[in-house]
Amino acid sequence: MKKFTKAHREALEEHADLKISLEELRRQLAGVVEFAFQNHERRLDSHYGTPVPGVRIELRHIRAAMKKQARGEISTGQLADWATMLQLNPAYDWEDPEEDEIAGWLNEMRMLTLKPKGE
Repeated sequence: MKKFTKAHREALEEHADLKISLEELRRQLAGVVEFAFQNHERRLDSHYGTPVPGVRIELRHIRAAMKKQARGEISTGQLADWATMLQLNPAYDWEDPEEDEIAGWLNEMRMLTLKPKGE
């Protein structure tokens, strides 16, 4: 198991705020997180366990991402990949009174570009 560093946390926080791209996040987490988000398969392997406390996700993150997509600042695919990263990475945490709503939105966003097997 590898150590979860302050730099890793900062990269995950920046990605949650859509300040860095998925590819930049991949670069900053090289060696501790491996992921592939493709047509019908989305997987993530974390080699640092679950940090405590986790990187907080709130409804403000969801709203900001939706606004960026609506303004054309990010594509639908980037929005789906962002939501997938938040759902699959155990470093992200949204346990609070809004957790069901956050989980629902992330699931909807994640499914935007997911293609069934065989397509």
